[in-house]
Amino acid sequence: MLTPLRAVLEFAAIRQWCDRPAFDTPRIPRGRTTYLKPAEVRRLIDAAAPHLKPLLTFLVGTGVRMSEALDLEWKDVDLRGKQAVVWQKQGNERRLDLVPVVMEALEALPHRYGHVFRPVQIRRRFKGADPERITGDRYHNNGRTSGGQIKSGWAAACRRAKLPGKFRVWIPKGETTERRVFVPDITPHDLRHTWATWHYCLHKDLLRLKDEGGWSTINMVTRYAKQMSRSYLTEVNDVLKFEL
Repeated sequence: MLTPLRAVLEFAAIRQWCDRPAFDTPRIPRGRTTYLKPAEVRRLIDAAAPHLKPLLTFLVGTGVRMSEALDLEWKDVDLRGKQAVVWQKQGNERRLDLVPVVMEALEALPHRYGHVFRPVQIRRRFKGADPERITGDRYHNNGRTSGGQIKSGWAAACRRAKLPGKFRVWIPKGETTERRVFVPDITPHDLRHTWATWHYCLHKDLLRLKDEGGWSTINMVTRYAKQMSRSYLTEVNDVLKFEL
């Protein structure tokens, strides 16, 4: 709340409508950065629904934000050149080099038009009928104001992969049956932390990581990338399908 309030009062002070604002900035504890080890990523992708596997592979193999991945269209993907272009929330263009595991996932997709990653709904026309998979044109476009487009599928994959989390248990108003929903400790954005940590483990190059990750400062890079033991190097290469 403090940031927009300060901006409004600064705007007013420049026009001499009020005195220049002065606030004590509260100290906010920095959240813990979470990243996944290679074996955890393998379990997560293996446990994901079929339509989510390519998306999760793309996230961990490129380090893009969820919004950038869901907005990606085939016209911005060059399979022959092994590159793709995504647009950051600031409107900046960022070119991605596609690692082998990402290339494999994209080449396996059945379509080559419109949005690359698409939602799938499972429906039954009537009780007892075989389930029907209905593929949409794109995930819900919320103008990059929030996430949650794969919330259910993400939680289910994390639970099946035995990643940490807890069950939320409650009885909905007006009902008598208890409901249980698994809430994972990690989020899809943690795959960006994972990519950054793996990238630094592979290359030990902060400037390269800053450029390829689309960050504006080295300080932002160090918030995302953490030190991971070089003993995981072979496993990281195996997941990304590099040839050592």
